[in-house]
Formats: sequence, structure tokens, C-alpha cells
Amino acid sequence: MHICTVIINNFRCYENKTIFTFKKGLNVLVGENDSGKSALIDSIKYVLGTTDQNWQRVNISDYSNEDTSKPINITIIFSDLTLDEKATFMECLTLKKGKYYLILNWEAKYLTTIMPNRTVINLSCGLKKDITAPSSEARETLRTTYLRPLRDAAAQMKAGRNSRLSQIVSSIPNLNDGKPYVPGKDISNLSLSAIFDLSNDLLKNNNKIKEVNDSINNIMTGQMLLSNENIQTDISVSNTDAIENKKINNLLEKLDLTVISNKGNIGLGTSNLMSMACELLLNNRNNNYSSFMLIEEPEAHIHAQRQLKLIKSIQEQCNKSDVNTQVIMTTHSPLLSSVVHLKNITIVNNKQPYSLSPNNTKLEDNDYKYLEKYLDATKANMFFARGVIIVEGPAEALLFPTIAELLGYDFTNNGVSLVDVRGIGLSRYARIFQRTDEENLLNVPVACVTDRDIMPDCAPKICINKDYSTLDTFPSKSKRRWKVESEIDDIDSYMDGILSRADGQNVKTFISDYWTLEYDLAYSGLAEDMIIVIENLLGKNVNAIKSEYDKYTTPEEKASYIYSFFRRNLISKADFAQSFSVHLEEKYDKCIETFKSKLPNYIVDAIKYVSTPIQ
Repeated sequence: MHICTVIINNFRCYENKTIFTFKKGLNVLVGENDSGKSALIDSIKYVLGTTDQNWQRVNISDYSNEDTSKPINITIIFSDLTLDEKATFMECLTLKKGKYYLILNWEAKYLTTIMPNRTVINLSCGLKKDITAPSSEARETLRTTYLRPLRDAAAQMKAGRNSRLSQIVSSIPNLNDGKPYVPGKDISNLSLSAIFDLSNDLLKNNNKIKEVNDSINNIMTGQMLLSNENIQTDISVSNTDAIENKKINNLLEKLDLTVISNKGNIGLGTSNLMSMACELLLNNRNNNYSSFMLIEEPEAHIHAQRQLKLIKSIQEQCNKSDVNTQVIMTTHSPLLSSVVHLKNITIVNNKQPYSLSPNNTKLEDNDYKYLEKYLDATKANMFFARGVIIVEGPAEALLFPTIAELLGYDFTNNGVSLVDVRGIGLSRYARIFQRTDEENLLNVPVACVTDRDIMPDCAPKICINKDYSTLDTFPSKSKRRWKVESEIDDIDSYMDGILSRADGQNVKTFISDYWTLEYDLAYSGLAEDMIIVIENLLGKNVNAIKSEYDKYTTPEEKASYIYSFFRRNLISKADFAQSFSVHLEEKYDKCIETFKSKLPNYIVDAIKYVSTPIQ
């Protein structure tokens, strides 16, 4: 059995009906702070309870906008029940299209007709809430293991009353197997309750303990009691006469879990892993019943390599055929997000869930395979962004943040993530943000910036070979990868073809105005600035490059000459972009309008689009 659907209404940030869908195994919720991830986790806790027996108290703040005139409604739907689970919840099940579902309806209603005013909880089952709720015994099988964010893992594993470690160990089947304790008999293979009895007997008969007991008796009989009052004391461990389970609990509550390390004292990260290992043990307690685990921010206090090891371990554990464990996890870690299967991720944006599982996005089967191979931590930043700009190369990746800042659209301030796809797969990344449900779009502006890739007719001669002076002197099309503008019969259709790869919904494609980034920068008005940087990189006299540049008459020729340094691999685009960024910062800081007038329109439009929230 697994949680397939959670429906929330009037709970915290979820003012209106909101539906979350989940898969078997691992489910990872990603998104920026205050998007609604923790509220979803808490809603599940309220309905199912937790294995640590923490009491979930409903407060006024749990009602959305503190509006107590309407009840809180949370519905959790379970599917794929095992035979044992069907038997346990037999009277509570709903049959729909030949499949059995367990539908739990939890309602918190604030009563003002009684004093003091308070919240009353009602639990029912069924689509119409007309089926009796499960018994308390049955509900125990639904309790979730919950790992809170910024948890004090070390403290949870320490000895104490109702310690978390004692709860975990007590869940082990047949824990009390072994022989009873009989004074004077063999003490090997004793049960836990027998070990308790043995410990009590050893303490009771300790010489020093007996001396203390005798001294108390002497003082009482000699100094305090009347004659003929036959009263004696006896020192023993508390709860000596307790039932077996109580003895075991008393013993387990004395246990500490510590880590022995050759590096000395362990830190918070190792303690965190130790705690999660114990919780996983508890979570896999009974394969006849499914188990549920809620984890918030597992990356807390854990360095990158351990994060990768942890998430891969959890993912592998959930994928085992003999493990009936469902994990619902929240994270702010791009690293964790990058190694989780894309189909297991749900983006929570503005209190709305957007599952990336098949049939929910425009992603195709081969897109999933491609992205899971190439989606690294840097690219996974886009799951947490308010805007995303996807570019095709390192030059754009290095230049665009600087250009955006000079235009007053600082990417960091505006929560914009830049994704460099290195020339391939742009449309695949775009489809992550395109939904099959046209009525529920992901309100994140995504700009796909791509080159037009059409040379002006003068460029082959300037950038490739001086003999390519006319169309007649070009090599045949089969022997070259480039094309010129005069060879394109229908420019509009050509541009539409580029747009069709990724454009749609809140994903917009921005195509270079003329050819490529560097060409367009030169064409638009930054040619002389580019010459200065090129001269510095080549160690040539700037006047020599400027003199050659001035020999050309048309804007196309001049921009082609600038681009020839890149086309002939005289300069690395990345090296240029890095140096050009510094130059632009020094020259155009606080000169927004002047700088903007020299930029290609498509760059300005793309940056403005991703930096402006969608209304």
C-alpha cells in the first residue's frame, strides 16, 4: 500500500483545495522556502500520527488565514493494499473500478458553542465520508516515521524515558526471546526481561547495598519504631514486580547509541546519519504492512559526498521489490535533486504541486533518460528558481549575469537560475516546465536563448576562407555545415521551426537577432568594446585591429570581422566572455540606458522576461 493522493483544504498556506499525487517508493518535494512543502508533511502527520508518539495539536494558526469559520479538511488516499492490509481495513475500504482504496478523511472543526472554544477532530472513511473510521489498532499500522529538519540526532539516541532509541529497539520482533532467570542456574542466553531480573538480583545482593539496607533497618528498629513493630526495608531496582514489557522498556531506556570513530568525536552530520539508520530500521519493521517515512531536509549537516551516498541508498532501498516503504522527502539541496530520478520529483511552487512524473509534463521517455544522465547539481538549481534562463554555451553563462546586473535585473536578487546546456538538449530542459494540464501551468518564466545560426552572405569570405566571395564559390552544401541568409527561402518558417523546439506555455524562446551571440554584440553597438578586449587577449596593438575593422563598410562586414577571431579559434569564447564581463562592469556601471542601447534586443527581452514574476 502507498499514499497515492493527499487533498488539503483550509490548512495553513493551502486556503483552497490542493491535490498532491505520489508514487510508490521515493517522492521528493523541491521548491523555495515558504512554498508549502512543510505544510504538506505536517498534514500527513496530523492524519496518520508518528511512530515517536508525538501529539499533534491543532492550533488556530493551522487554519488558513486563521479562519476558523471553515473546518480543516485533509484526505489521504491509499492504493495497492496487500492482502493483510485489506483484511485489517476491510470495513473501511472503497471499491472503485475494480480496485480497493483506503480513503481517510480528517476534519478539524473549531467549536465556538462550548467554553473554552476548542478544535474537535473527526475521522471517517470513504468518498462520501460515510464509512466508519479504522480502529485504533488498525491506525497504528499507518503511523509514519518522521525525521524533522535540523534535528538533534545525537540527543534522540541517548538514554532516557521514552527515548527514541528504546522505541526503535522495542519494535524488533521477538525481542524478548531467551531463557528466564533462575537464581543459581546458567545465565547464558537470557531474555531481556531475565537480564533485568538478574541485574536486580546482583544489585540487591551486593555487599555495600546490603550494608546500607542493614544500617537503615537498624536505625528504624532501634531509634524510630515501637516495640513489636515488625517492619523491614529491602533495597531493589524499581519496578521489580513489573510485567515483562515494562521490564524490557526500563532496560531499553538505559541504552545509549554512540558512534566509535578513529577520528575522535563525531559531528552533527555523522549523528544525523546514525539517527536515520535507526529510523530506517524501525521503518522496515514488518513487511506484511507498508511503512511510511517523512523526511525534511535530510541534507542538514551532511557534506556533498555523503548527501549523494544517502539519497542513492534511500532510492535503492525504496526500489527493492521486497520492501514496502514509501518515503516523502523535502529538500533544498540541488545536489540531492540532481541524483533523484526525475519522475520522483514534485516541484512545489506558490503553494501548488507540479509532479514531474510521466503524463504530467511534456517530457518524452527519452528525455527522462537523457536528463537523468546530464542533470547535475548546477542545473538542478532551476527547481528552486523564480525564473530560469537556459543558454547553449559558456559565453552566455559567463556574460548574462553581468549584463543582467548592469540592466538592473540582478539574477541573484530576482531568484533567477541560469542553466548552461552546452549546446545540446535545450528543448529537453524546457519541457520540464511544460505541463500536460493546460489549466494548471507552472508559473515560472523560462527563457530559452538560442542562436539563429544563419551567416550573413559576407561572413564566409571574412570568417572562413577569402576565396568564398560569392554564393557560386561556396563549397557544396553536402561539404559544409554552415548556411547563409540568401540560401533560406522562407526566413519566417525557419524561425518558426526553431521556436517549435521549446516555445510554449511559460517557456519562451529568444532567438539571436542575426547570427550568434558574439556577432550580435558587435552588430548592435559593442564592437569597439570587443576590440579592446580582443587586443588585450591577443597582445596585439588595438589600433591595428581597429584599422582593419574600419576597412569594412557595412554593419554585416564589421560584425563578421569581429566574429572571425572566434570562428578561426584565435580566441576562446569563454575566455573572451570572462574578460568582456569585467570590461563591461568597469565601463557601463550606472549607465543603464547607454548600455541597453548597445545590446541585442533578444538578450534584453530574455533577461527582462525571467526577472519579472508572472501575474
